[in-house]
Amino acid sequence: MVGSWMGERVETLPFCAGPRQRSGHVPSRRLRPGVAGALFTVLLSACGGSGEIAVQTAKEGDLLVKSGQTRVELVAPFKPGVANGLYKGVIRVSQPDGQDRLYRMNAVCSMKNEPGWPTYDNLFADPVADTKQAAAPEASPQRWQIFYHFDGRVEPSRNVKPEPWMVRLKDNLCRRGDFDDSARVAVPQG
Repeated sequence: MVGSWMGERVETLPFCAGPRQRSGHVPSRRLRPGVAGALFTVLLSACGGSGEIAVQTAKEGDLLVKSGQTRVELVAPFKPGVANGLYKGVIRVSQPDGQDRLYRMNAVCSMKNEPGWPTYDNLFADPVADTKQAAAPEASPQRWQIFYHFDGRVEPSRNVKPEPWMVRLKDNLCRRGDFDDSARVAVPQG
């Protein structure tokens, strides 16, 4: 069968072998650079290319969470504490309204199905003006706190309406969801 392919006269071979020019040359099917770049970008975004960095490897300025148009960046590193706690890290929350907010953030992460452990993760924060204020030992009157119960309940208290970035940050700080890096290695039986 004779037809055209990319403006040239071609002959289609039997068994769907594809178009072939009368000269015997098969036209190139390589992607053009612009098409290849666009395809790579789409594939990267589909594979979680958000740029989020797990807190345990994050450095100052790294993106911890991207939730919708809200970005949460690490300003000052967290200090490890007693029993799965991360304390006095400073984060910058950049929201679509153009306002950046700084928080001295704390997280106390629990363990499911462990006797004596709470049945929730605890996220609490103090709004601060700068990193110097974040070093203050006392809590601010604007401190907020959220309990993320393992049964799915969310219990906010003190000056806060839970937002999607908060649960995503809790997942990062407590190594849950996409940030779960626990090794699940089967131990051979004897």
